[in-house]
Amino acid sequence: MFKLNRKLMIILLTFIAASVFVLSPMPLSMDQRIMIAIAFTAALFWITEALPIAVTAFLVIILQIIFRIHPVEEGLAYIATPVNTLLLAGFIIAGALKKYDLDRRIGLQFISLMGEKTENLIFGVFVATAFLSMWISNTAATAIMLPIGIGMIKKVIDEPKGSNLGKAMVIGIAFTANLGGMGTPVGTPPVPITIGFLAEHEIHISFGGWIIRALPVLLIAIPIVWKLMITVYKPEVERIEGGTEDIKKELMEMGELTKKQKHVLVLFGIAVFLWLLDAMDMGILWLIENVLTFNFLEPLHGFLPLPNDWLYIASLLISMMFILPGIGVLKWDEASDEIGWGVFVLVGGGLALGSGLLKTGVIGLIVDNMEVFLADVNLLIVVATIAFITAFSITLFSSLSATSSIFVPVTISLAFTLGINPLFLAPVAGMAACMAFLLPANTPPNAIAYKTGYFKTYEMTKAGVIATVFCASALVLIAIIFWGPIL
Repeated sequence: MFKLNRKLMIILLTFIAASVFVLSPMPLSMDQRIMIAIAFTAALFWITEALPIAVTAFLVIILQIIFRIHPVEEGLAYIATPVNTLLLAGFIIAGALKKYDLDRRIGLQFISLMGEKTENLIFGVFVATAFLSMWISNTAATAIMLPIGIGMIKKVIDEPKGSNLGKAMVIGIAFTANLGGMGTPVGTPPVPITIGFLAEHEIHISFGGWIIRALPVLLIAIPIVWKLMITVYKPEVERIEGGTEDIKKELMEMGELTKKQKHVLVLFGIAVFLWLLDAMDMGILWLIENVLTFNFLEPLHGFLPLPNDWLYIASLLISMMFILPGIGVLKWDEASDEIGWGVFVLVGGGLALGSGLLKTGVIGLIVDNMEVFLADVNLLIVVATIAFITAFSITLFSSLSATSSIFVPVTISLAFTLGINPLFLAPVAGMAACMAFLLPANTPPNAIAYKTGYFKTYEMTKAGVIATVFCASALVLIAIIFWGPIL
């Protein structure tokens, strides 16, 4: 009852504060005041969870419709945004991997290669977590890998809660789950949100184009987190005797891949190929025209190069492929149970929030003020400013989707103002929004890890501040050094 009253009090006080702000005299238009009040309300509700996060996202759309920021059809269209097809395909693939126990098998396979040295085993767990998070939700990746990591800890420490090994393993799993999601457009909501905001400006990025940008960041950030965790929380033991033995034993008990498991992996391979096709289509077209001069390939000229929205078309095809009778591996009821329908509303609400701030000129005001400081500075300073402000703002918004929904449109507008390609700056904000390392409330992986009781909040924050600085720095350097040539 206390929780209900507390949440109701937060809701009432928030609406009162927002109303006072809207009615106060200030040098802003009424639409701008209303939109700022909506953003303030959403941020506070996301932070306090006074309402479920998806309900808050839906509230953003409803309030924008009521106050005529967006017409009804435009506001509701954000829920059916094409970028949600990416998440739909991701949920369905995750459901197939889970049904046939391939997600756990993949995680165990990574760890089995690491030997028994404690530091190596921790690294294997982190790499497996990040890889899984690239293809399934970071929450699911955390839920799969935490029991495996904790099982190893219990083999060598009688009282694992509060131990350095426990802190390093459990906090690191949460951090690498957050990071891994940025690796592909289906890993975590900030990525499709970034892609969606770019698409609103007729700027398109392919599945492969995103991976080319994100993978180098992951290849540096994951080792950074690993080294940080074993340094800040140096494990009490140098070896986990029998650690990989147990992993290999479990893999042996799983047996050889079944026919159905192979079927899932084949479909997964086809899915990745379809997603990458728009990054390869010009090369394929050149081959057809210059090398593979077969008459039966002539009809492909009408389809290549692929349309700009191929990423979404491919995602729909992939979703259908996994559930189509005779071809797929899931029934619709099974797939439906795995789909996080609330996430679609969350993403839609985030896009509507950013669009409303842009439409009413609020983002323009922010960009004008940022331009004063960034107009004549080095590109490195611009990129670093975006990366660090976005990464540390996750503490304020306590939501990856909310953080990306605010900062990605600001970054795109700033890019246009400064004469920089948005394809260079927007992914910086999108990826930085995934660096949620500071508090247990920032993301579900952090909260799940915290609930194990293996660390206290300040212990996550201590490692998290350092992780944010180093990982954001890695993002900045990768962007400056490697992204320019691929634009």
